[in-house]
Amino acid sequence: MNLKKLKLELFYIRKAFLKYKKGFKYLANKYFLTPEILKLNKILEKPINSNDLSVHVLTSHRDLIMLIWALGSFYQNTETIGQLFIHSDGSITDRDKKVIKRFFPNALIIEPKEFLEKKSFELDKYPVINKLRKEYPDFFLLKKLIDPYFTSESKFHLIIDSDVLWFNRPLEIEEGMKAGKSLMMQGLVGEGEPNYVYFKDNSRLDEKLANLNSGIVLYQKENFDLGKLTEYFEKFDLSNPKNKHFIEQAGYAYCLKELIGLPPSKYQIQDSLNENTIVRHYTSPKRPLFYIEGLEFLKNKFLD
Repeated sequence: MNLKKLKLELFYIRKAFLKYKKGFKYLANKYFLTPEILKLNKILEKPINSNDLSVHVLTSHRDLIMLIWALGSFYQNTETIGQLFIHSDGSITDRDKKVIKRFFPNALIIEPKEFLEKKSFELDKYPVINKLRKEYPDFFLLKKLIDPYFTSESKFHLIIDSDVLWFNRPLEIEEGMKAGKSLMMQGLVGEGEPNYVYFKDNSRLDEKLANLNSGIVLYQKENFDLGKLTEYFEKFDLSNPKNKHFIEQAGYAYCLKELIGLPPSKYQIQDSLNENTIVRHYTSPKRPLFYIEGLEFLKNKFLD
């Protein structure tokens, strides 16, 4: 563990003890419960039953075990199953891939270099998008925004994060597909600062769009507006360090047509886990709750 990761982990431990008052639960679940899923001798995916849907996750070596829990909970609670694409940030090892394929044998693992080689012809048609994707590797979240669109020809694309846990059937997502809508998670109004990105003219993303969250994104491929995405990138201030963390989230909000927010009382970012929760997004500030709350709830479903 390098110094940066050590400092982050110490931050999470302090938060678990001081804010959530469950520090020992955090330590026990993260370091002893979480790896138990690797001992399972069963497949966690379900058979594909929809050719109209593809599911996409961007992940890393660091988040491997969290990914397995997240995808396992997704398959437990969803009925519409599309092809799963796991997009590596470039750090996934051959051993990681073997672990992923053990639990999700039909998953297709996409390496960044492989994507750029295979999709070079299509990307060349959109020079602004192509330039951002190829020349700014530090903006690693561009892989989550750009790669799924060009990777899959499915009618619908569902993008999910590896820190999202699923607790009930996502009926709103199924209904959104039937209606041809684009969907994103959203924060509760008045709860926390929206995730603004800033443009070259010193303006910033509209507050309503900045309140949307990319823990879950659903779109019909024809509603992903490449012209609007190009416009967004042309305006985007690459020199502003605040923009690095939300470039893909704001990009989805800016370019998707027919976009509505999922109900935040069910698809939660701020609320506590309750009987109405369908999904909870354990974003970095709330990451200790992934282990204290989320896995504590799910452990009996997986490990019995």
